[in-house]
Amino acid sequence: AVFLFDFSCYNFAMTKEIRIEVIDKSLQVYKPVLVKKSKKIAEFLKLRKPVDVFLVDSQTMRKMNKKYRGKNKNANVLSFVSPLNFPTDTLGEVYLDPKYIEKKKEDLVFMLAHGVLHILGYDHIRKNDRIRMEKKEKQTLSKLK
Repeated sequence: AVFLFDFSCYNFAMTKEIRIEVIDKSLQVYKPVLVKKSKKIAEFLKLRKPVDVFLVDSQTMRKMNKKYRGKNKNANVLSFVSPLNFPTDTLGEVYLDPKYIEKKKEDLVFMLAHGVLHILGYDHIRKNDRIRMEKKEKQTLSKLK
């Protein structure tokens, strides 16, 4: 797992099993909708452990994308699975850049679901995997209405 911050000082907004934290305080406005929708996402996906979600600014996301994926560009979502036998209570971490997502006219809640699905092992590199992931995304989003 990748831990860029000391999380002990943060008071997580606990949903059922997805915890949302705002790293860049200017992104606080995005938190309420994610907290509300994350409860339903966690219930539908039947998470066995929590997933931590961090709202970060574009500069932080770009640095992370370069460091961990070798891509010197912004990203809408990055997901990091907790390693097996790692002493943590989470399945992993999802990082979202709400302003970049908004700029690209993408849906923040969709990106939350997308990132959590990556934590659960879904991917979209091969066509069959993409079809499977897109189906699960549609099922997940249909439960949010």
